[in-house]
Amino acid sequence: MGDTDITLQQSSSEENFGGPKKILVTGATGFIGNYVIEELIKQGITIIATSVNKTKAAEKPWYHLVNYIPFDFNDFNPQVNYQNFFNNPDAVIHLAWQGLPNYNSAFHTEQNLPLHFKFIQNRCR
Repeated sequence: MGDTDITLQQSSSEENFGGPKKILVTGATGFIGNYVIEELIKQGITIIATSVNKTKAAEKPWYHLVNYIPFDFNDFNPQVNYQNFFNNPDAVIHLAWQGLPNYNSAFHTEQNLPLHFKFIQNRCR
């Protein structure tokens, strides 16, 4: 199914059964993030979506249904409170990951993993 074939409809927030009301999805325009956002919309959850490429995000059928905040992990600053930066989400689905599909690169464990760990720690303070 192509992006143009998708019709998204938000469900009533009453169907959320008391779960998180607002979820941040990192890597929103990636293969998995795109489908996660579509499903969360169907569940009536408020979504804050982030990715590096705002132009790519704007082409997604869900773009007008989420609060999109562009973010590049290369610009991570430990002094910034990312909980506030992303409008205080109740939960995070962290799917962002640079350097794919070069799966065997040491970059993933030497640079990417420590950076993403710091982001998660920052978000949890």
